[in-house]
Parts: sequence; C-alpha cells; structure tokens
Amino acid sequence: MSRISLKFANKDGRFCLCAHVKGTGVRHYKTVEGLKNPNFTKWNPDAQMFISRVQTDLENNIILQDLLSQIEQLLDEHDFDSGKELFAMFDSLRKEKAEATILKEKQEITLGEFIKEVIEELRHPVKRKPSSNFQPYTTLLHKLEKEGKIIKTAISKVNRHSFVQFSEWILRQKGLKGSGKNYIALMKLLIATINRARKAGLTDYTPNFPYMDYAPVVNKLSERASDLNNSGGTVKSLSPEQYEQFVNFDLELIKLRHPHQNYYKELYRDFCILLYEMKSRPIDIIKLHWDNLAFNERYQRWTCTYIPSKKKNYAFMRENDSNPLVVQFLTPRALEIIMKYKDRSVSGYVLPFSFNKRKWDLENPEQYHTYYTQQNRMQGRINRFLHKVGDKLGLPFQLTTYAFRRTAITKALIDNEMPITMIAKIAGTSVGMIEHHYVNYLDALAAYQ
Repeated sequence: MSRISLKFANKDGRFCLCAHVKGTGVRHYKTVEGLKNPNFTKWNPDAQMFISRVQTDLENNIILQDLLSQIEQLLDEHDFDSGKELFAMFDSLRKEKAEATILKEKQEITLGEFIKEVIEELRHPVKRKPSSNFQPYTTLLHKLEKEGKIIKTAISKVNRHSFVQFSEWILRQKGLKGSGKNYIALMKLLIATINRARKAGLTDYTPNFPYMDYAPVVNKLSERASDLNNSGGTVKSLSPEQYEQFVNFDLELIKLRHPHQNYYKELYRDFCILLYEMKSRPIDIIKLHWDNLAFNERYQRWTCTYIPSKKKNYAFMRENDSNPLVVQFLTPRALEIIMKYKDRSVSGYVLPFSFNKRKWDLENPEQYHTYYTQQNRMQGRINRFLHKVGDKLGLPFQLTTYAFRRTAITKALIDNEMPITMIAKIAGTSVGMIEHHYVNYLDALAAYQ
C-alpha cells in the first residue's frame, strides 16, 4: 500500500494536487493545469469534484479524474518517499510522451507504412464489403521489403527516380526476369499506391514513369496454324464432344487421396457441370445458397439470382450505374444436380462442401477471409482432380474449372439463341470480357463455316 495519499486543495491561491506522506507533516503540491474557467464556488472538498451541471464544470471533473488516475498508477507501480519524487517522475514521463508525439508528427509516413494501411483498409473496409483485393498489395509489400530501400522512403518523397529504381530491381530478379506479366502487375500496383496517397493528400506526385517501355516482351502468340490446332485454340475450352466425354467419364479411373473419394469425385464433377450449365465463376457456385433460388409461378421455371463475387462492390462505385445482379433460369440438368444435393447442407448451401456446414457472414471481414481461403483450397483440390481427368481424356491443355465457363459461353454464342449482351448478363460478366477471355473462336468458327 502506498505511503502517500492524494487530495485536491487550494494552496497559496493556487488549485493543486496535494501529496501527503501518511503519519508525517510532509506535503508537496502540484499545480493543476488545463482547467476550463473553473468556478470554485461549486467546488466540494469532501466530494473532490465540482458540484454543478454546467458543461465546463463537468469537463473539469473529467480533467481532474484523468490526472488523479495517472498519478495513482505511478503510486501502484513505484515506491516514493515523498510527493516531490512522485511529481518529478510524472512531469518527466509527460514530457517524454509530448516529445514522442511531436517527433511522430514530424516523421512522415513511409511507403511501406502506407501500403500496410492500404492492406488493412481493404481487409476491413468501413463501407464496402470485404474482398481479397488486398492480396496484390501484400505481394507488392513483400517485393519492396526484399528490395529494402524504396520501402523506407517517405511517401511524399517517392518520385520518378523511385520508380526507375524499383523497375531496375524487378528486372534483375531471376524469378521475374523475362516475366512481363509480373513486372507489369507490380509496376501498376506501385502506381495505384501512389495515386491512393495523392488522393489522401500525402503527396503531390503523379506517377509518370513509362514502365511499359522497359517491360519484357511476352507476346508469345504464334502465327503457325499447327500451334493453334495443337493447343486447342487461344482460349482453353472443351469442344461439345470433349464436354460429353467429361460428363460420361468413368470416375473409377481416377484415384484421390481421400477416404470418401467416390463421393468427392462425383461432387467435383457435378460442380463442374453446374459451372457449365450456369456459365458461372467457381466461387459463385461454391457459395450458391438456396436463398438464391426460387420457383417462378408466372413462367413455371426455377430462377437463380445472385451478385457475382467480383461485382459485389459495384453498388458503391458511383461511376458505375450498371446492375450487377445475375438473373437466369435453371436448366433441367442444373436443376437435377441441385435437387440431388438438396438438404445435404445444414446451412442451406446448394453444394455440401465441408466448409459449408456453417452459415457464413461474408460481410464480416474475418469470416470472409476465412471463407475465401477455404474455398480457394477447395478449388485447388478440384483442379488437381481435373488435371487427372484431362490427362485421361487426352486434352491438349490442362483442364481447370474455368474451362467449363468458357465452354458454356462459347456454345451459347454458337447456338445464337440470345444476343451476346444477354449472355454477358446471365454469366455475370461483360461483352468485352467475353470477347477477350471467354470465347474459343476456333470452335465458334467451326460451327459457322
């Protein structure tokens, strides 16, 4: 127990905190600073507070309590022989804290610190829904940490020379040299980072380094017709015959390291068939819930509605007023698979993947990132299964989940039963993405000529 007691009192016309060594007449006083127009006619020595409802008196009570709490903490942590020692330590610590605050304010945030703030903001957004958009910035941070110099530069000091320095460092790395996509992605991210800092008022610099002039040449597009034929086209998708072979493939030919391998092989194939029938992204089928399905009485058909994971934040983008909601009728084959697994997931998901045993709140950042990691691992397992199937089928490319989305969109264009804008709508993408990434023009040409 402390030998010193504390009490507020008036001393020689000053309002002070008195430190009294118990059992002695030794007292030391510290003048209280920071009170706002104190009305001492309202001061109650017994209650040790201003007895008043006036706002300034209430605020002064808080100031006094805060001062008392800090000094009582020192008494709990240290032994003092007198109030003089107590107040001396208090003043010293407060001075150090003030100097540290001033120093911190003077020190500018570095590029590395700013990127960490960006990652945290993207991981735990205040307004937008959580996403995995922070991951590229994590990659950029790791590269800058490896480079070791630019990352320590004050964000306001990052300039063209910084970009030149980072560009040259990337090109010297054995793992990245000659890899244009990695080089371009990292340089674009650095530009995006500085643009974020500029919008935040932390720098006036507008990135103007012509990084594409230094990017490794990666255009490996061959003009040889035999190369195109052997690869199955520039976009990897299945022909109608190859897709039917997949649907009817004997799963006994594939071995998985899982005690329930037969169940999972069938689930994996059904998952891929749903990708094809619904022209959807893998993550959107994985998280498909019965809340997304309903029977339409007017058309006597089952409908499916959902917002694609990649477009869940479109509502927060003022410059984009398009409606991201996917609306489609379920095909008979899709409905057959969905009904096959009905009630298998206790949380109401369409497909009973192990991590779908609980209902996830994907607007909660922590739950979202956990879910995203688990579904990503599941996609990896499915892709390894597809690699084996593709080898058995003798495909000229490595079979992955996205091949089914490309196959379905290519077939929809070939069938010409709806305009490309409608195909884009039900697939949750854009016409531009279809033209550049989803259509196998070799298969499409074969159907028309």
